[in-house]
Amino acid sequence: MKLLHGAMRPLFVYLFVVWCLAPILWLVSTSLKSDVEAFSATPVWVFTPQWGNYLSAWRDGGMSQAMLVSATVAVGSSVIGVICGVPLAYLVTQVWRAESPASARVTLTILLLTTLPPILGLTPMFRTFYAVGMSRSVVGIVLIHAFYAVLLALLIFRSFLIGFPREIREAGMIDGAGEWQILGRCILPNLIGPMFATLVLALIQSWNEFLYALILTTGDTQTVPVRVAGFLSFVGTNWANLTAAGVIATLPIVIFALLTRRYMAQGLTFGGVK
Repeated sequence: MKLLHGAMRPLFVYLFVVWCLAPILWLVSTSLKSDVEAFSATPVWVFTPQWGNYLSAWRDGGMSQAMLVSATVAVGSSVIGVICGVPLAYLVTQVWRAESPASARVTLTILLLTTLPPILGLTPMFRTFYAVGMSRSVVGIVLIHAFYAVLLALLIFRSFLIGFPREIREAGMIDGAGEWQILGRCILPNLIGPMFATLVLALIQSWNEFLYALILTTGDTQTVPVRVAGFLSFVGTNWANLTAAGVIATLPIVIFALLTRRYMAQGLTFGGVK
C-alpha cells in the first residue's frame, strides 16, 4: 500500500502540471494557426506556423501601443505604491504602537478596502476623474492602480515592521534624529527585500487589472488587457490574432516573474528583522 501510494503521488503531480499547462499550450498553438484552422470545429494537430499573426496583432491590432501604456502604468503605480507604503507602515507600526486604537482602525480599514469588490468604487472614481478631466488619460489609471498598490505595500510592510525593535527608534530620537532620518537610516536598509517583492507583486497586479482600465481608458491609452478584449467583436472574432495578442500580453509578465521569483521569495521570507 505504501509503495502504491508513493507511485501515485508523482502521477497526480504530473497530471496537475498538464492540467495547468494545457490552456497555455492551446493558446500558443492557436496563435500559430490560420483563421480557418483556428476556427475549425475539429482539432488541427498538424499545421504550418503562421508567424504573421503576431506581426498583425502587434502592428495592426495596436498591441505595441498597449504594451507601452501598460508598462508605464504598471511601473509608475508600483513605484508610487512602494514610496507611499513605507512611511505609512512606519507611521502605523512605529510612531503609533501596533496595538493602539489608531493603528487597529487603519489596519481594519485597509483590510476592508482590499476585500471590497472594485466595481463598488467604479462609479465614484469615474465621476471624480471625469470632473477633473482625467477620465481618459494615463495619469488617471496610474493613480487608481497606485491606490491599490499602496494598500498592498502597507499590508506587506506592516507585517515586517511590527517586529522591528522600537528601541532603535527611541535611540535615534535620543541622538537627535528626526522621524525621516530614522526611517531612512535604520528602517529602509532592512526593507530592501520586502520593497522589491512588493514592487513585483504590485506590478503584476497592475498589469492584469481590467475593470478600471476598461472604463477609464480609450484609444491610445488602453492597457494590454483592454486591447486584447478589443479583438472580440459582434461581427466576428479573429481567433488567430486574438490568441497571438494573448501570448504577447502574457509573455513579458511570465518572463519577469521567472527572472525575479528567487529574489521575491527571499524578500518575503528573509526581509524581516531577525
